[in-house]
Amino acid sequence: MMSESATRDEVLAEINATQDQITKLEQYLTLLEEWQKGLSLVGPGTMDQVWQRHILDSAQLRHHIDPSAGLIMDIGSGAGFPGLVLAILYGDQLKYPIKLIESDGRKCRFLEAVVAATGVKAMVVNERLENLELMWPNVILARAVASLDKLLVWTERQQHPGLTCLFMKGKKVNEELTVLKNYPKIKVTSTPSITHPDGVILRLNGFRLTQNVRQTPRSPKGTKPNMGKMNAKPSPNKLRKSHEGKKYDKK
Repeated sequence: MMSESATRDEVLAEINATQDQITKLEQYLTLLEEWQKGLSLVGPGTMDQVWQRHILDSAQLRHHIDPSAGLIMDIGSGAGFPGLVLAILYGDQLKYPIKLIESDGRKCRFLEAVVAATGVKAMVVNERLENLELMWPNVILARAVASLDKLLVWTERQQHPGLTCLFMKGKKVNEELTVLKNYPKIKVTSTPSITHPDGVILRLNGFRLTQNVRQTPRSPKGTKPNMGKMNAKPSPNKLRKSHEGKKYDKK
C-alpha cells in the first residue's frame, strides 16, 4: 500500500503515466483547485494529498476493467473520481466515452469544464441515475456515493447479466455486505485498496434482468448504446413503430 504522504512524482511513477497523461491530470487538478473554493467538490482536508487520495485511488481501478469491452458508467461522479482519471489514463483504448452521471448541475458544469480542457473521452449526464433509460453498461463505478443497499436499488434499471459493478468501499463494508442476502444470485469478490488500509474494491457480478429492464426494448445486436441526450423522449410514432412486431430478446 502506498503511503498517504506519497508525492506527485511517486504516484505518477506508480501509475506509469505518460507525459500527455501527466499534462491532462495537472489540467484537471488545476480546475479542481479553482472550483473547490465554491463547490467543495472533495473533502477540504484531502487537497494536500490529492495525488494519493484521489488520483491514485481512482487509477487503481484500471486493473479491474477492460476499456474496450463496452460502456463504463461512473455514477454520482461529483468531482470526477474515478471516471475522469480513468478517461485520462485509458485515452483511445475506450470503446465508448465514459458516462459521468451526476444529478447536481453545478458539479456537472465542473465536469464539463474538465472534459473541454483535457479533451478526454467522456460524456457528462446531468440526471439522477434511477431516471436514466437502460444503457446496457458493461461496468458501473461508484466511489464514496452511497451504501451498498442504495447503490443496488439505484442501479436496478441498468442491471443485466453482463454487468460488472465496481464499488469502492471503506471500513463499514462488512456491515453493508449483509444486504446481499436479499440478492442470492449476486457474486461478490473483494480486493484491498492500495491507498487506504480500510478500503476495498467490491466486484459484483451475477445480476439478473429486473422487471424495469424487461420492460425496456433492447437495441438490435451490434447497435451502440445511446450516446445522445439521456432523457430525450421519442415521438409517439417512433414509439409505436419500435414496438410493432418486436419481441424482447434476452441474452
